This record gives sequence, C-alpha cells and structure tokens, in this order.
Amino acid sequence: MIIKSIRLNNIRSYKEKEIILDLGSTLLSGDIGSGKSTILLAIDFALFGLSKGIITGEAILRHGERQGSVELDFSIDDKKIRIKRSLKKIGDTVSQDSGYIVINDELFNLSPIELKQRILELLNYPPEILTKKSLIYRYTVYTPQEEMKLILLGKKEDRLETLRKVFNIDKYKRIQENSKILSSELRLRIKEDELFISDIENLKKEKSEKIILQDELKVKILTIDKELRTLQTNLTNKKEELKSVEEKIKLFNELKKELELNELNLKNNSSRFEVNKQNIEKLTREIKEIENDELKEIDMDKLYKNLLVYRNKLSKVDGELLEIRKSLNESKYSYINSEKLIKEISYLDECPVCLQKVKEDHKHNILGKEDAKIKDLSENIKIYTKKENDFIKDVEIINQEIEKLNELKSKNELIKLKIRNLYEKKNNHSILLNENSNISKITEEIKNKNLIIASKIEGIGDVKYDQLKNELNLLLDDEKKLLVGISILKREVEVCSNNIILLNENLLKKEDARRKIFKLKGFRSFVDDDFSKVIETMEKKVMLRVHNDFNELFIKWFNILVDDENISVKLDEEFSPLIEQSGFTTDYIFLSGGEKTAGALAYRLALNQVINNLIVHIKTKDILILDEPTDGFSEDQLDRLRLVLDELNIKQIILVSHESKIESFVNNVIRLNKKEGVTELL
Repeated sequence: MIIKSIRLNNIRSYKEKEIILDLGSTLLSGDIGSGKSTILLAIDFALFGLSKGIITGEAILRHGERQGSVELDFSIDDKKIRIKRSLKKIGDTVSQDSGYIVINDELFNLSPIELKQRILELLNYPPEILTKKSLIYRYTVYTPQEEMKLILLGKKEDRLETLRKVFNIDKYKRIQENSKILSSELRLRIKEDELFISDIENLKKEKSEKIILQDELKVKILTIDKELRTLQTNLTNKKEELKSVEEKIKLFNELKKELELNELNLKNNSSRFEVNKQNIEKLTREIKEIENDELKEIDMDKLYKNLLVYRNKLSKVDGELLEIRKSLNESKYSYINSEKLIKEISYLDECPVCLQKVKEDHKHNILGKEDAKIKDLSENIKIYTKKENDFIKDVEIINQEIEKLNELKSKNELIKLKIRNLYEKKNNHSILLNENSNISKITEEIKNKNLIIASKIEGIGDVKYDQLKNELNLLLDDEKKLLVGISILKREVEVCSNNIILLNENLLKKEDARRKIFKLKGFRSFVDDDFSKVIETMEKKVMLRVHNDFNELFIKWFNILVDDENISVKLDEEFSPLIEQSGFTTDYIFLSGGEKTAGALAYRLALNQVINNLIVHIKTKDILILDEPTDGFSEDQLDRLRLVLDELNIKQIILVSHESKIESFVNNVIRLNKKEGVTELL
C-alpha cells in the first residue's frame, strides 16, 4: 500500500486542503498544534471510519461546521484506489455519512461498514476485525508513540493478551479453553444420558397397562353412543315443534313493533304539519310586506358610464393642477433667488473671484435686470395662484358628483338584495305547501296499515311456548350429560393413545441414548488427553518463534538508537523489556526520556517487522507512519534515527516531528503552520 494524496474538508484545523505524499521518507514538520497528527488521524479515519476510543466524529470534525470529509488516494499492487468518508452533525452528535470507493475507475457507493469491509479485503486483513479495533494496522502502520509507551508501562497480563491478539496466537488459548468447555459438556451429557435411560424397564411395563385401559374405554363409549342416538331423535322432533311456535311469536312481535312505529310516525307527521302551517302563514305575511315596497332597479350601465366620465375628468384636472403647482413653485423659487442676488449685489464692492473693484454702473445694470425679472415673476405667481384655486374648485365639484353616483350604486344593491329575499321566501312557501300535502297523504296511508296489522295480531291466537320450552330443556340436559360422558371417555382414550405414543418415542430415544453413551466416553477421552496436548505444543512453538524474532529485532533497533555500552536490553518470556544498566537490572520507567522513547520506538519497529513476517499476505508492508518518534531524543539519537530509516528499507515512511534536524535526512518535507485556527502548507 502506497499513499498518494489526502484531501481534508472541515477536519479539525483544516478547512479545505490537499496534501501530496511521495515515496521515500516524508516529514510532516511544524510547531506543536499545527495539525501534523490530524493528517495521520484522517488517514486512519478514511481507511477504517470512526472507532470508539480511537477516532470520534466530535474529535475530528472542525468546530462550528455541520459537515466534513476525508478523501484518500492510494495504490495496492496494480490497483488505483480512492476512498471518501463523510461526517455530518445532527444536533450535538457527529456521525458517519455514506461514502464511496473507486477501484480502477469503478465507483462503489457504500455505507460506512461496507467501506470498512471492502478496505479489509483489499488490505488482506482478517475479516473478523470488521467490528473491532484494527490491531494489525495499529501495530504495523500507525501507532501514536504515547500508546506504545503505555503498552510498555502497563500490566504484563494486558500486554501479553494484546500481543496474542496482534499475532493471532490467541486462537490457541481459545481452543484450549473451548476444549475444557467441550470436555465438561461431554461429561455432563454422559451423566444426563445415564440418568435418562435409568427407567427404561418401568416404561415398558407402563406401556402394556395403558393398552389394556384403552380397550376397556372404547367398549364403554359404544354403549353410551347407542343411548345418545335415541335421545337425539326425540330432541329433533321437539325442536321442530318449538320452532313453529317461535315463528308465530316472532311474527307477533314484529307486527306489534310495526304498529308502535306507525303510531310514532303519525305523531311526528302531525307535529311537522302544524309547524309547516305556522311557517306558511308567516311567509305569506312577509311576502305581502315586501311586495308593497316599490322595488325598481337602476340602470347600472348608465351609472357606470357617468362614473367613468367623472373619474376621467378628475384624473385630467388632477394632472393639470399638478403642472400649475409645479410652475408656481418654480416662479416662487426664481423670485427668492432674484431677491437674494439683488441684496448681495447692493453691498458688493469687490469681485470675490478676481478681487477687482465693482463699478456702480455695472451694479445698476445687474440690479435693473433683476428688478424687471422680479416684476415678471410676481405677475406669473398671481396668474398661477388663480389657476390653482380654479382647479381646486373643479376637483371639489367632480368629487361631489362621483359621491352621488356611488350612493345610487349602494341603493341599487339594497334593492337587488330585497328582490332576492322575496324570491327565496316565495320558493320556501311553495315547498312547505307541497310538504304538507304529502304529509296528509302519508298520514292516511299509515292509518290504513294500522287497521290491517291489528287484524293480523288477533289472528295469531294463544301459544303453549313455556310448556314446550321446559320439555326441550329436559331433553337437552339429558343429551348434555351423555355428551359429557362420551367426551370424558374419548378424552381418556386420547390421553391413553398419546401416552402410548410418547412411551414408544421415549423408549426409542432411550435405546438410542444407550448406544451414544459409549461413543461420548471415547470422544471425551480423546479431547482430555490427546487434543489438548497437541494444541499446547503448537502454541509454545509459535510463541517461541515469535519471541525469538521479536527479541532479536528489539535488541537490534534499541542498540542502533542508544549507543551506550552500559545499557543492554532483551525481552522476557512475557514480552516485557528487561533492562540492565551498569550491571544492575532496572525498570523501564527509570530510564531517561530519550531512552524511554528509544525503547518504545524499538519495540514498535520490532513489532512491525514480526507481524509483517508472520502474516505474509497483508498489503501494508510498504508503509510505516511514525508519530513523534523522537520525543526527548538527544542530537546523537536524532542522527541515529537516520540509520534506522535507512535500515528499514520501506518504500514509504511518514514521520511527524517538530525537530528541524530530521529535515536534513528525509526525502521530502511538508511544512505546516496554523494561523487563526486554520492550518496552511508553507
């Protein structure tokens, strides 16, 4: 995998920026807080998305923004790949949005989880880390230096467990734990099966007894069934007789209900007839009163024509009045200016421009012209003022005529409303008359129906319903008792039959369980003795190989970074650093700052190479990212870092550091500077 470029949009201190990354070693240089580590986090986010405890949306989305994105261009073998992930803020929560991946110009729009799955496939990472932290990437490509120090300073049990997961060796531990669980389950299964077959002889005896009981119950059912058929014949005859009586009663109730309904309709119709009669009389009076008024509509066409004529006159007079007032104002303004000029010339001795003395004859000449002009303007003002007053009177007369026409228009609307009201009242009067005529006809029809219904009720006569009902109930009680008896017997037969079936099934299962017990005992012996020893041996051999490679590489890198014959390091069986200084064993925590950093970096580089050698198929062997790998380094150690970079022989190395000396031995330098909260490339 080789990274070509990364584009950041609203990511922490970046608004919109593209960073080009070349082959060889590249230094991201800048002051603390200038945005160097943001680029590394953005690469991690582009590949694997958000991860709880590692990368959160709130941590990488620029403050105050609602959306952001990271677009990463890289290559794997012969594939050109571009992936884009987006962030969106809803309320106070920042979450991933849908993104896309382009592989050799073929676009795939995918969800965040689908993007991560596709990246894991391209990198040949194990698929089981889809919903977990990508430990392989974190310990081969990019690990913040402080996290590596925490591993070295943490509990040895946690460190060993983490390394097991990274090396994919924890599967042997899981296999051993699962074998113990399997053995325990087998032992429990054997005991359960032995207990299960302990009552097999008793079940055979119980089955024989159930068969005898089933035959006896079937004989009783045949006897009761014969008695029941005779009773049901009598019951059918009695039901037919009762049905005939019930039909007569039903007819009687229906006729009575119809008669009551008709009486109610007669009462309602009578009430409705009286209400209509009163309304008819009221409408007759109101119609007569309206007809007495003289209702004659005005010729509205003529009215609108006159109204249009006066409005046109008003518009014309208003325009002429406006022009007169404009001319009057211009005359007044010129009059005031002339008076002002006469006043200024009268007291003027020198010209304000050339400072020459103004002659009296020149002054008299100007004043004479202005006096004549004022006289003409005074005459014009009188003429325009008179015309203005005349036009104002014309406007008042026209407005009076328009107001009279509007009054006639309103009066005509009132007349039209009265005519419409008269028409509605006459229509309602006619409707009520027709309705009362129909009510009279309906009332006569209902009275005739009532006479017919009363005659039918008299023809039904008396019925012996109660006697027949009691006789039927007695027969039903006898039938119920017989049915209950048969039902109980049939249920007992069914229970016996089910019990026999269950006993047969149970006996078959117990016979099968007896055969399986022998096989389970042999399988448990294999799991406890042979299989566990094989897995334990395999784990020890793999761990020994990993430990030897890891230890050699850790010693190699530490010795390159720390040129001190008094300090030697190695790894114990639990992969913890053992440090000997001047012949005495010391703890990692008591080393100097530069020595701690060297130890963490050596551990990091050794881990990188061991994983790459162990998991041969992963596609991230060509890239290494080091975040502040020189914290606390001396000048000599900075020089030694150059030897480390040359020795690594990795196609692309990205370093983050504020040490300017590193610039002298890397292939590329990208300088960053943050100004007013925004990172720029220098």
